Amino acid sequence: MSSIDSVSSASSTATEAASSQPAALGRDTFLNLLTTQLQNQDPLNPMDSEAFVEQLATFSSLEQLMGIQSSLEAVYMGIASMNNASMAGLLGTEVVAIGDHFRLDADTPEELHYSASGDAATATLNIYDEDGRIVDSVELGAISEGEGSYTWDGTDMDGNPLPEGEYRFTITATTVDGDDVPVEERVVGTVTEMDYSSGTPQPSVDGVVVDLGDILRLTTGEDGG
Repeated sequence: MSSIDSVSSASSTATEAASSQPAALGRDTFLNLLTTQLQNQDPLNPMDSEAFVEQLATFSSLEQLMGIQSSLEAVYMGIASMNNASMAGLLGTEVVAIGDHFRLDADTPEELHYSASGDAATATLNIYDEDGRIVDSVELGAISEGEGSYTWDGTDMDGNPLPEGEYRFTITATTVDGDDVPVEERVVGTVTEMDYSSGTPQPSVDGVVVDLGDILRLTTGEDGG
């Protein structure tokens, strides 16, 4: 009986090896394990036909799933390639996007865009540098519901020209009764670069990175909105 026990043990080991790593088995490895199992099966308790067919069916299903996965990966790569190519077509396009960053050029006023959810009796524009420090604050007075813009001269609170670089702006507004009026900052400009290094196309509008999901619309350049 000891020889039968050892044969049973070998059969059990082969079966466990085959079932413990189903995703990693190739066709040749599976057939080798199955052949070994058949050769070393317990002669007093041989594998029945149902178990044999079940193992073959399991392997066939796994092989098909692995084939489907490979096909899906190929489809994904194709779609990603087409998407990247189509995104390149945005270069040079005028866009309107959600965003509060902008790049200041020397001695060049910057038109800052926004969209107010309602009429406001007072509104304040604050400008922040790259370190988050407020460098200028402007009282805009009353603003109307909808899209608007303000041309900022690029100077600090004392009227001194600020250096080139990236800045951020916010607009806070209230009604005549003192209720807050939500104002959304906007980026309006030309797509000057498309970065693919992160795996997702990342456009830059006049040197400022924006998310594709934040682009609200494309324009002709005649109405920056």
